[in-house]
Amino acid sequence: MLEASLFPTSARFCYVKTSPDEIDLNNYRDLHPLEQSLVSHSVDIRKSEFGDARWCAHQALRDLGYDKGQPILRGERGVPLWPDEVCGSMTHTRGFRAAVVAPRLLVRAMGLDAEPADELPPEVLGSIAREGELAQLERLAANGVTAPDRLLFCAKEATYKAWFPMTHRWLGFEQAEIDIREDGTFISYLLVRPTPVPFIDGRWVERDGFYVAATAVL
Repeated sequence: MLEASLFPTSARFCYVKTSPDEIDLNNYRDLHPLEQSLVSHSVDIRKSEFGDARWCAHQALRDLGYDKGQPILRGERGVPLWPDEVCGSMTHTRGFRAAVVAPRLLVRAMGLDAEPADELPPEVLGSIAREGELAQLERLAANGVTAPDRLLFCAKEATYKAWFPMTHRWLGFEQAEIDIREDGTFISYLLVRPTPVPFIDGRWVERDGFYVAATAVL
């Protein structure tokens, strides 16, 4: 599912693939009590997704040599609070959870998002896509991309996840224009000022019924 080619060479990642409606609370129950408390009042499927994603994050941190058993808590707008020396990102959707981390000395920020490779509801596309992005969706569809509107959404989510830790500012769907290429890369042009970087590079894959998009700022 996840491939090393999606990420900087210094990154480490982990993922879990499950049945879409499977509820397994083992990873949730193994979390630090402070992590459990973040979703303690949620339904079991939410606890299952959260527990699996946090488990992936701890595995990736361990592979990087930074896991000291400390909880990964949440900051402003739910952003994960990684160890000071690390940047990273997590994602979860029905049937898939994942995390990626990298040393902050080498990677400034990362974003990771996974979505089912199904078309968006018709009313959603107009709220996420800029006019200049609509033509490329037709091109991607003509070149065999299954649900390019969902891929666009996935790339925008991965862009936001890299943007927010650098700026602590909201980034609306209309504030980034995504250029998606058939070769599995994309560029997110940031349309807000001030901005720490003019664009964010990304990569994407379609695997086993999911789109996965990853961004990195070096």
